[in-house]
Amino acid sequence: MQVSDGFARTSRRHRSAVQFGRLPYAAMFLATIMARGACAQSTGPRVYHATRQDYDRAAAVYRGSVLLKNGVVIPHWIAGTDEFWYRRDLPRGHDFVIVDAATGRKRAVFDHDSLAGALSKATSGPLSATDLPITDLTLVGRSKGSAAVHVTLPAPSSAGIALTPDGRFFTAVSQEYDCVLAPAAHCAKAEATTVVEGMTVSPDGKWGVVEKAGNIWLRDLATGQERQLTKDGEGPNNGYGIYPGGWKAAAIPRERQLAIGHSFPPLETYWSPDSRRVITPHFDQRGVADYPYLETVPGDGSFRPKVHMVRVPLVGEKTTPVEWFAIDVTTGTVTRLGLPYEKLLVLQQDLLAVRKTWWGPGNTHLFAVAFGDNMESAYLFDVDIATGTVRTVIEEREQPRTDLNPTSYNPPNVRVTGDGKEVIWWSQRDGWGHLYLYDAETGRLKNRITSGSWLVRDLIEVDENRRRIYFTGGGRESGNPYYRHLYRVNFDGTGLTLLSPEAADAMLTGQGNDLLAIDGGVDHQVVSPSGKYVVYNSSTPSQPTRSVIRTVDGRLVATFEQADASALFAAGYRAPEEFVAKTADGKDETWNVIYKPANFDSTERYAVIDAEYASPLTAVVPRNFVMAVRAAPGAHAASFAALGFVAVVVDGRGTTYRSKAFTQSTYGKLNINGLDDHVAAINELGRRHAYVDTTRVGITGGSYGGWSAFRGMLEFPDFYKVGVTESPPGSEHNMYIDYHATAMHGRPVYSDGTELRPTPAEVPKNWNVIDGRQQADRLKGHLLIIMSELDENVSPGSTLQLIDAFMKANKDFDLIYLPNTPHGSGQFTAYTRRRRWDYFVRYLMEP
Repeated sequence: MQVSDGFARTSRRHRSAVQFGRLPYAAMFLATIMARGACAQSTGPRVYHATRQDYDRAAAVYRGSVLLKNGVVIPHWIAGTDEFWYRRDLPRGHDFVIVDAATGRKRAVFDHDSLAGALSKATSGPLSATDLPITDLTLVGRSKGSAAVHVTLPAPSSAGIALTPDGRFFTAVSQEYDCVLAPAAHCAKAEATTVVEGMTVSPDGKWGVVEKAGNIWLRDLATGQERQLTKDGEGPNNGYGIYPGGWKAAAIPRERQLAIGHSFPPLETYWSPDSRRVITPHFDQRGVADYPYLETVPGDGSFRPKVHMVRVPLVGEKTTPVEWFAIDVTTGTVTRLGLPYEKLLVLQQDLLAVRKTWWGPGNTHLFAVAFGDNMESAYLFDVDIATGTVRTVIEEREQPRTDLNPTSYNPPNVRVTGDGKEVIWWSQRDGWGHLYLYDAETGRLKNRITSGSWLVRDLIEVDENRRRIYFTGGGRESGNPYYRHLYRVNFDGTGLTLLSPEAADAMLTGQGNDLLAIDGGVDHQVVSPSGKYVVYNSSTPSQPTRSVIRTVDGRLVATFEQADASALFAAGYRAPEEFVAKTADGKDETWNVIYKPANFDSTERYAVIDAEYASPLTAVVPRNFVMAVRAAPGAHAASFAALGFVAVVVDGRGTTYRSKAFTQSTYGKLNINGLDDHVAAINELGRRHAYVDTTRVGITGGSYGGWSAFRGMLEFPDFYKVGVTESPPGSEHNMYIDYHATAMHGRPVYSDGTELRPTPAEVPKNWNVIDGRQQADRLKGHLLIIMSELDENVSPGSTLQLIDAFMKANKDFDLIYLPNTPHGSGQFTAYTRRRRWDYFVRYLMEP
């Protein structure tokens, strides 16, 4: 017997493309209870329905990260010692602890009650001993039982903000205090550290550079006097340090902030360590057309929609390469750096071509890692700053693309030594990502550092004095090849030593990563100042985090902290289980996880949700406990399981952290994007377990996962019955130029054989399979699209043009259009979360 699940239903034939209404939740709940009662009297198979309790459990699990205590511990080493401090989560609140790495012994950094009282007096506000809002601290002195500490507190929302005397720049004043801890604690406000918005300050604190009308100006911070350094900039679309259009330059948010008086430092502009020179890019985007964004619900409360014009070159259109300049602030000399711009990747959105730089001895040379056009090559350049001449130290070419890290989200695995004589370089030239040592003066390969059928993941630290390299690797140890293990090795390739023998993921990401640590990695100083100890966290998807200290020979000193997940499990969280499945071609294996419902009953049959972020840029199956709780962006698998579904997360072929062959196997197949392996894995689960109902499978994801949700519904319309896609591009030819498509699907080729669009409506002939409009008639199942009107990452036109194709194909779908919302912001609201859950409960939970 099938009964209503209590959610509002409309005829599929007459359902509007945009669905606004819902029954009140009380009515839904009452109807659901009545439905469950009717089912209980039925003699047929039980039909599962979501109740208010299920929704409450799903909401609690969705917020599970706040319930997990000490899921990640970040050590802060105390200068000149082998001790570190960290913020420790308590059942209620937190405290601050010092650990001696030699013994693992812990003690409080200070008397928390005493310091809370002293800070309360200094700040004129009550502070709790177990909730001190300290964001940073420095131990100033510890002798004969007395000590002092310098602490930083968050700036008040308004009191810490002020205008500079000329009224042109905002200053953010940090709240810092010097506190004497003994014999009686007392605190006094320290001299304020002022960060000037709109300015990049020199390392010696004497100078600042700003951008005005496309030119760079130097300001003497002591006198306030300014001097113009460049003269040929012509304004916001042609100049030095200007912000081009595109989402990574945050054009619309930046425009909003400019409207209320904020200012921004010159883009990608940085100083030499000796404070003598400034490196800055030059853009000329006058030939780039505007892309209009409509803000229908203005943030200022007014009623007339606003139009934002952002200069964005689309696929098939010309763009302007970035050129880099060095400015000697003492002489005023401006020198163009002679990089081979015609060979380099042209991405106006994020300057991906130049990924990382190092200053050589004397600050006269600059080493730069860059990608070649379309990522078909990678370079290390040696730039003579005085003359601008450039020497190519290393040039590597790999087909179909050249990577310098398993994921482009993390920094290149490249290091130039401080003396500028050697380079550590990562390459997949033999089919696996490994480290090589080069002579930086000659470009000659000195020796291979690592080798084997396993992968170097991230460079963690380089100890030049001991000539040791610390890195994470995967696949060398038995078991799950995605678990990161910490290793050290000598420059010459000898002495490879495993430092984290746990059959678990060492949650470490290479230093310098200011991007999304999508795999749960944490950037911190792993090795102690003496070089004797390492500190890291490790866990599995089902085993909570253990924070440990080991010697650099791998001997365990102490497990000094363990995560507490009791509140999380009490809220209804159920940890996922790992499973291995064959790829669709039967030639390889995927390593995945399955989340079972909180009240799992093996005699039931559960609908399945593929919670994915199928992307060639990374892999998202959780390999540690923290990521199992958080899950992939826009596809929170744990909450779907709490709601009553079986949820799976799969890393198919084409994703990262495996061999080059596995990772690059989907080249030219972004329409499939490894989803055939998702289908294969779910079908294999169905054959193994009767509780997995492969006749009821849904798919969901956000951003790149939104693209893949679209593709799943179009490429496998008989398998995926329901889809929810958030912030999704509908196609790639109508987006900005980006290596996500070109380097992973081939350069666009138009009918005349060029990469430039000959007519306004032409699609590259080799991109037809990733033009969603051409497959719109394949849609069969229920599809909910959630899009944001101010999404600079995913061009709204790309999504709406596919929506238009669905309408022309007379296909039903549902749409939530989020006014006044940039990329990602709408994915994590309570509203969109509930609507996503509602959609799957309505159309997938009931058979």
